[in-house]
Amino acid sequence: MEPGRSIRGIAGVQARRATRIAQVGARYGFGYIFGRRLLPPFRRRQDPGRLGLRMRLALEELGPIFAEFGRFLGARGDIVPPDVARELKRSETVVKPEPFSRVRHHLERELGNRLERLFVAFEEVPIRAGSLTQAHRAVLPGGRPALVVAARPGIRGDLLAMRPVAELVRRQQGDRLPVNPVELVQEFISHVNHRRDMHLAGRTAIRLAELEGVSLRVPAFYRRYTTARAITLEAPDARPEPLNREAAGRLGRILIRLALLEGIFLADPAPERFVLAAGELWLADPTETLAIDPERMRGLAEVLAAVRRGDAAGITPVLPLTGCHVPRDAYLFNREMRETLGFFGGPLWREHPLERIASRALESARRGGVRLPPDLALMLDYLVKVEEFVREHEPRFSGVEAAAGAAEELISRYRDPQYLLARTARRLAQFDTYTDYPRQIHTVLNELRDGEIQVRFRHQGLEELISRVDILANRLVFALLIAALIVGSSLIGIFGEADIRVLGINIFGLLGFVLAALFGLLLLAGIVRSRRL
Repeated sequence: MEPGRSIRGIAGVQARRATRIAQVGARYGFGYIFGRRLLPPFRRRQDPGRLGLRMRLALEELGPIFAEFGRFLGARGDIVPPDVARELKRSETVVKPEPFSRVRHHLERELGNRLERLFVAFEEVPIRAGSLTQAHRAVLPGGRPALVVAARPGIRGDLLAMRPVAELVRRQQGDRLPVNPVELVQEFISHVNHRRDMHLAGRTAIRLAELEGVSLRVPAFYRRYTTARAITLEAPDARPEPLNREAAGRLGRILIRLALLEGIFLADPAPERFVLAAGELWLADPTETLAIDPERMRGLAEVLAAVRRGDAAGITPVLPLTGCHVPRDAYLFNREMRETLGFFGGPLWREHPLERIASRALESARRGGVRLPPDLALMLDYLVKVEEFVREHEPRFSGVEAAAGAAEELISRYRDPQYLLARTARRLAQFDTYTDYPRQIHTVLNELRDGEIQVRFRHQGLEELISRVDILANRLVFALLIAALIVGSSLIGIFGEADIRVLGINIFGLLGFVLAALFGLLLLAGIVRSRRL
């Protein structure tokens, strides 16, 4: 079966793009998903040890959006094996700037006027060309310098082509995969749409500018020159300067604090987004910014508080507050977290880079069956990227120390009595909370009257204790049976009057000794197999 015929229900450009995905996948050893192999036999065999490399090469060949998808997967160490995640994080492809004629057409359609009437000057060569957005310098009327960021056109087709391929992968390999590929592709599409929403970027810029104690200049945006797919930002008047060691270290601490204290971070922390002008640090391009809900940040504070205490078991019950999916039986996750906290504990914990801590934590989650929400996994990846970026300018920068200080402030914020009182007052002021109470009480009283109330107790770890006690009791009974056989056989051998003897021993006594020896060997084998000798 040809790959194109394996993908049904789509037509036109999307069908051709989906067929292209299948052909490239077959070239790198994934043809078994799409029907028959397209390459000679020596290229057909599967190579599980190089899975990550083959995936990365295939995604890079498919283009920038697919390479972005590879990086998105690489950040999901909670569902992707660590060797595959490390390889996918390296997904890179040459992003060619959009031709200026296409940029002009896109901006004029978005802004509703010709560029010559909107801007005094507009640089055709972009200062940043990313996989999702592109930034150009411009000058507004009055000589005001500006930065125009536009969402790259032509992305929707690639995103639409991913869906039928994901559905085909789910049908062919769904039982072998740790996650539903259709859900994963949908999460990526939502992620991309979020990053391309310029109205959201404008609201985030306003929120950043209103934060107190953040020594990072966030540009204002011009509403008249802003639409859903294009935004015009204030730019510094002074000529940009290269980042020095002091400025880079300060920038790293600011970015880590923003992520851990406010839940605000950049999906693409490219160096071109940061400018040092007249000694002032600018977040010159705040587009493609992600934000985590404050209630989930409260859950993150509880997780970090449990980590600070070294309480592995205390992490599990608060993880759902961050949006994580936690399995009903969290014994494996608790064990993994105990090992992780033990590994990073001690006086040298600050010596570990953020990359090692994040990858170890995600691997513990994967082994324990815990799945993180995409934005939380992406924030961990962002913290690692910030540390790597800053260390290129300031080798002594410690992302762990900056993260530890921000974590302490986050915990203190959500433990502050004023915050707790204000939160309680807000909850009490929500009168909808009380409207459901009479119905619930009425239901409980009816169930009490009818005798249908069921009370269930779930003790963490008690099931394992009961299982071990059962094994111990069975072995003890088996040992008593063997002892009884030995004693009984000895009495028969001494006092038995039967004439049938073997080696001078009564035949019934000898049979009892043989059975006791066999039972003893079985018991010993079971103990050795359980490795609890």
